[in-house]
Amino acid sequence: MSDHRYGDGGSTFQSTTGHCVHMRGLPYRATENDIYNFFSPLNPVRVHIEIGPDGRVTGEADVEFATHEDAVAAMSKDKANMRKCDLNYLGDSNGLERDRHVSFVV
Repeated sequence: MSDHRYGDGGSTFQSTTGHCVHMRGLPYRATENDIYNFFSPLNPVRVHIEIGPDGRVTGEADVEFATHEDAVAAMSKDKANMRKCDLNYLGDSNGLERDRHVSFVV
């Protein structure tokens, strides 16, 4: 299992594929299904919405994809639906900057 974790140590999410997109600035009411639907027609392997120490959602989520190509395609969701949030690719580089920051609307 790969041990790809996002930056500040707040996330305990561990990617099994190494192809993860980290979302920040999500609406607090966003559900896993909302995120799966947002990335459609791509099929994320797993969605993990982060919960803070107070038991409330943080507005961040990790979305795991099966392949590097799917993760790159997910990054193209720049400026798409609900409201502004940030997206970072956390997978193996293979031509894409690791931890590249992209703003988009969810």
